[in-house]
Amino acid sequence: MNEKEFAERVKPWLERGASQLGEMQETRLRAARLRAMDAYREPVRVLGLALSHGTVETLNYTVWQRALLFLPLVILLATLAFKSVGDTDLGELDAQLLTQELPPDAFLDQDFRSWLGNKSQL
Repeated sequence: MNEKEFAERVKPWLERGASQLGEMQETRLRAARLRAMDAYREPVRVLGLALSHGTVETLNYTVWQRALLFLPLVILLATLAFKSVGDTDLGELDAQLLTQELPPDAFLDQDFRSWLGNKSQL
């Protein structure tokens, strides 16, 4: 049973009871209801998550609006990926390796690396 069905079932009972109330009780009940409704706030929803209570109505985003929310993040990540790939100049890296005193094979030798590690600890 949802809220509307429940309200339809309860409504006749409430109307029958309301007809028996006096004017003073009716006024007090109406004032209490208004105070309760003023205190109630709908939660603010952003991306489907209830973040906080406030007077702003619930935000409903369509699929396109949600995609646009993530667009700046996607652009930032794409820019960072492009810059990291674009900065490596393989020709310059090869030139540095070939102009050093040690041959490139020495950097691949594990024993040489361990020997260098022992020398730096002395």
